[in-house]
Amino acid sequence: MKEPEEDQNKNQRKTWDLLIGISLIVFGCLRLYNQLQTDESWTFRTWFMISFIIYGGFLVYRHFFIRDKE
Repeated sequence: MKEPEEDQNKNQRKTWDLLIGISLIVFGCLRLYNQLQTDESWTFRTWFMISFIIYGGFLVYRHFFIRDKE
């Protein structure tokens, strides 16, 4: 049986993961858009921003679609 405090910590962590995921997606898209407006070449920085966007998408996906095993 799980302790109530452990459940509360898990719910808080899921909420933080959601907020971090949304932030990574938004800021990554903004940075990527600004970089592609000024420079048309695909550099390491471009791929780095794309990886941040993908990781943020994974965090949001995990929050909504992957359920905890009980």
